[in-house]
Amino acid sequence: FQTKRGEATRCNFCSNRCVRTFVDLKVKEISKRYIIATCEKGEAETKEELKKVLNRLKNLKKTAPNFVEISNKEAFKSYYPLVISKGRFSNFFKKEKIALLKDAVIGIPKVLNLYTTAPFFRAYFETLGVKKVLFSDFTSEELYKKGAKRGAIDPCFPSKVAIAHIDNLLHKKNVNFIFFPCIKTLKGEIYKAFGHWTCPTVAATPEVVKSAFTMEKDDFAEVGVTYLNPVLNMAEWDILERELHQFSNNLFGITKQENQEAMKIALEVWNDYFESLRQKGAKALENLEIRKEIGIVLLGREYHNDHGINHGILDELNKLGYPIFTINSLPRDTKTLKRLFKEDMEKGVIEDPFDIRDVWPKCYSENSSMKVWGAKYVARHPNLVAIDLSSFRCGHDAPIYAAIEELLEKVNTPYFTFHEIDENRPSGSIKIRVETIDYFLKKYKAEVL
Repeated sequence: FQTKRGEATRCNFCSNRCVRTFVDLKVKEISKRYIIATCEKGEAETKEELKKVLNRLKNLKKTAPNFVEISNKEAFKSYYPLVISKGRFSNFFKKEKIALLKDAVIGIPKVLNLYTTAPFFRAYFETLGVKKVLFSDFTSEELYKKGAKRGAIDPCFPSKVAIAHIDNLLHKKNVNFIFFPCIKTLKGEIYKAFGHWTCPTVAATPEVVKSAFTMEKDDFAEVGVTYLNPVLNMAEWDILERELHQFSNNLFGITKQENQEAMKIALEVWNDYFESLRQKGAKALENLEIRKEIGIVLLGREYHNDHGINHGILDELNKLGYPIFTINSLPRDTKTLKRLFKEDMEKGVIEDPFDIRDVWPKCYSENSSMKVWGAKYVARHPNLVAIDLSSFRCGHDAPIYAAIEELLEKVNTPYFTFHEIDENRPSGSIKIRVETIDYFLKKYKAEVL
């Protein structure tokens, strides 16, 4: 065999122009070329081969949907047409108030719990009359290196990267407001939980970010941007209503009635977002059952939907033909929940499908609790397996590692972990792990399904 790597092997099928390795193998009279590349496009040598690759990936999306990708598209899109259809209340507004809102360009970072709360906040602002709500770019090595030059603390990477996202909004998006709320509690879904708290590091990150940009000089004031980081409790609607009214009244002079109406429409939009995901998830799960295939559920926090934080692990598995589900995309209709949790409820093990106290009694951290609930869901569905992603120094995830592992091992459900991941992307290790997972799941499918 002969290997070749250099300018002659550079890929020209996208703007990255990666250098590939060609391995030419000859056995007797048979010759074959293998191409080692960083993506599927690079494995093609001609335009005809590239077309075949692209068609395969296109068809894959139909049979193996990736709900990480779907969630990211749905969470950050504009809901303005839907807001209009639900009825705005412009007759409440004075002319000077409308002008102020129309001129507002609000930037929101794509970080942390905003991966699931963004539809609510965007719809809230759009209902009030804000025409432009912009988001930072997804996390990338370039974004991180360019913007992460401030700060003297070293928390988990998902929190640390927030500084780079604010820098991205400041210098790339032409906004005059940046909205990065300190979210203390999340909308509670776990039955009889001790609490629905977010991670303290996550909740405080907006304040830490503010300090990073104002400690030596006020970078926001220099470019005419107002930084907004209200403290919000999303678990209790009446408290959230007071907090949002105080915030929007100080900012735009929004009345109590206007705030209530905006929140009502934002909640409807938010529920529509989740319902759309779960309807698609139900269809994908039904197809799995019919075809006797395997789907992979991401047991992770909201920010693990970010490709720069999950390192593309889910994308790599999806390209091998496995549908990727997020916890929020798992169907929760009465029929499905009854099928999965009926036996435990009849035995008195649990009181409700969202009761996790049989596995994790001290359920106070909502994101950790939802990971445990997702594991319980996977354990009861024969066509689902789990991949647990956890970031370096995640104090809330660490105590539930053993609980989730024990739960899934009891029912012999395949369970894979990528723990302690941070800003470093070990491409070679990830590729080997993904190939190993694929090999194991093929054996599992042949033996079990």
